Amino acid sequence: MRPVRILLCFLALGAAGLAQSVQWLTSDSGDSADLQLVFDNCVPEGNPELPAVPDATFVFAGRSEQTSIINFKVTRSVILNYRLRTRAGGSVQIPSFTVKTDRGELRVPAYTTGSIRQAADVNIHARLVPGANTVWAGEVFPLSYVLDAGRRTFNSLGSNPEWDPSPLLIEDWSKPEVAELTVAGEARLNFIYRTRAYAKTPGSLTLDTAQQLVNITTGTVGFGLFQQPRLDQVAVTSNQPKLTVRPLPPAPAGFTGAVGQFRLESRVVPADATVGEPVTWTLELTGTGNWPDIAGLPAREVSRDFQVVQPQAKRTPAEGKLFDVTLTEDVVLVPTRAGTYTLAPVSFTYFDPKAGEYKTLTTPRTTVNVAARPVSQFNLTPVADPQPAAAAPARPPEPPAPPGLPAPIPRDPLAGSTAAAKPFASAFTLTAAMLGPLAALLAFWFGLAVRQAHRTDPGRARREAHARLAATLRALPDSPARREHLLAWQHDTARLWQIPHAAPPAASLPDAAWRQLWQEADAALYGADETLPADWIQRAHAALARKKAPGFAAWRALLPRQLFPFFFAFCLLGLPAPLPAEPTADYQAGNYAAAEKGWREAVAQSPTDWIARHNLALALAQQSRWPEAAAHATAAFVQEPGDAANRWNLALAYDRAGYTPAPLAAFLNPGPREMLALRASPAVWERRLIVAAVLVALALGWLLLTAYAPQPRWTRFVACTLLGCGLALGAAAWSGRTTYGISAHPQAAVVWRNTTLHSIPTEADTSQQTTALPAGSVAIMDRTFLGWKRLVFSNGQTGWVRQEALVPLWQ
Repeated sequence: MRPVRILLCFLALGAAGLAQSVQWLTSDSGDSADLQLVFDNCVPEGNPELPAVPDATFVFAGRSEQTSIINFKVTRSVILNYRLRTRAGGSVQIPSFTVKTDRGELRVPAYTTGSIRQAADVNIHARLVPGANTVWAGEVFPLSYVLDAGRRTFNSLGSNPEWDPSPLLIEDWSKPEVAELTVAGEARLNFIYRTRAYAKTPGSLTLDTAQQLVNITTGTVGFGLFQQPRLDQVAVTSNQPKLTVRPLPPAPAGFTGAVGQFRLESRVVPADATVGEPVTWTLELTGTGNWPDIAGLPAREVSRDFQVVQPQAKRTPAEGKLFDVTLTEDVVLVPTRAGTYTLAPVSFTYFDPKAGEYKTLTTPRTTVNVAARPVSQFNLTPVADPQPAAAAPARPPEPPAPPGLPAPIPRDPLAGSTAAAKPFASAFTLTAAMLGPLAALLAFWFGLAVRQAHRTDPGRARREAHARLAATLRALPDSPARREHLLAWQHDTARLWQIPHAAPPAASLPDAAWRQLWQEADAALYGADETLPADWIQRAHAALARKKAPGFAAWRALLPRQLFPFFFAFCLLGLPAPLPAEPTADYQAGNYAAAEKGWREAVAQSPTDWIARHNLALALAQQSRWPEAAAHATAAFVQEPGDAANRWNLALAYDRAGYTPAPLAAFLNPGPREMLALRASPAVWERRLIVAAVLVALALGWLLLTAYAPQPRWTRFVACTLLGCGLALGAAAWSGRTTYGISAHPQAAVVWRNTTLHSIPTEADTSQQTTALPAGSVAIMDRTFLGWKRLVFSNGQTGWVRQEALVPLWQ
């Protein structure tokens, strides 16, 4: 026994040496913001899900591995390095959390960091500076962000400013302007970002803080020629300036909400025309103002003697500007009668914030002279026949051509709300759902064969051992062969607990009561005292009653009450969640901004509410924000492609936005495959694919049943018909699902404006590789980082863009 004890001691020491643990440590750099998550004697599975810490972000900095031997104890460690970015100073509390490793789930204890350096500690400051503290509602005013840093400690910018401008509407920040100045004998650098903004509604506003990361030099590392600057990264938080937005004075008639400085021009070409010759009347409105709230130009009145071609307005913003726009609208007039016509003046009323009053621009009256169509100077009549002929009947004058259909405009919003089905999260999930019916088929096959496999049932030995144990305990009190009964009890106990050991020790039993009974039986069999405790049989009966042997009841899996709840739960997955009523009244009253806000809230609450998506696209279109409207129209279409209003709005939005996503281009002129796909959304096609798999499994199961037991001949015909229907439905569902391409992925998104695809999620690093990303591109979002989204394209290309340029189709 002594060698066994020595071996057990060595095994215990070895197990202690291989104990697994995960813990936080501060890195050797001495910076409290540099943390290490150390896995001892285990390896993390994937990227650990770190806990959420208020006002702090973990930035992954690399991975390393090391092996250490201390006092013959070998420890293999995997080290994940993180940089902790915080907005507040002092220590940070990291709560306890669980990570997955190759040794199972382990608990990481809570950790408190040391004091983390902040921007104020190194005399770095940031401030937001509005051009004026009091402005009019809708007035465009300048806004600056200034970062003030000491030249001695400043190294580089760690990020661009991050700021939530709501409720202001702003242009993109300009490139930073660098200015160097001396304050109290210290050289300082000022980085100035400029933009313009305006507020829609009057009242008092407190702007949100802006944050920016700055890399600073805090010393040196190394000696002599190997000396390098030591860099640290701090977070800078700006001030929160207050802004007073004054309401506009009572508006005169004709005011449509324009605020700023504008110029209106009218041109008519040509001023002298003939009947049937087109005349172009151009209105051009230019200036600086709240252009996102300006719906269009005033209506014009012309004589009924003109055929009018519907005007097409064109907005041309200045490069990089949101509030400097030229709006041009051409009306083509085709005169049908000769005469002199006067085009009435056009008036445009706006509020001038510099003058503090309303002003009206009026174009001059314009006269258009229309002459009759000239008669040909050549006689094209053929020579008359010398014999008299009947005079040709006079031809009636040709009536004017009927007017064509009006150009498309947004339709009325849809009533109510409904949630569309969402595609499966991955191809693996869809495949698993399709294989579910096949698994049910295998289970049915097993049920047919279970009668033949009853004698080879693996649980049979345990059930028989359970029965023999009960008989042994009943016979033990009065039997003279107590030793044989105790040996039989131990043998059947090992069978019952499935212990594959010829002479199992008591420690191999997982239950404490059974271990005690086994030890007392060993003492009675091999010890000096062969008597059992007085209550041993009673405790053995109680332990046997608690230990249940497995029963053989495979047929219960075929009962209806076991099958139908699965189908009920599956059907309930498609029930839509109740949503608040949409703001249709605001839309019909012309308050498109309020309608947009209400429908955005509905989409945020239920991203698969295709009606809310459709109506949000209409509200954006009414504000001439066609690129973003086209993206939301795309989401509404892929969620409910069978709705006629969705298809109409999609074609109109693509035409006005100037882009068409490649996966959906074929739907604008659908062929047979697209016509089939239009009958359901990608998510519905996926569910039909599962139904097809169920039909195929049922048909094969029915045919399998006829192989085990003879059935009427008509049942084979029914099974073959069911198999054919399942295969046909599966082929149609697969074709319909794949026609939507990448837009059917649950993380698909549309890029609704021209932007830049970055290699890394920052705009501060100008050395990184970038490329232009046109509006209408469709990709899959797979990562998020500080307002950036990483996109994966169909060709494998990846890159980062700002999330403001994306409209997710299903989220």
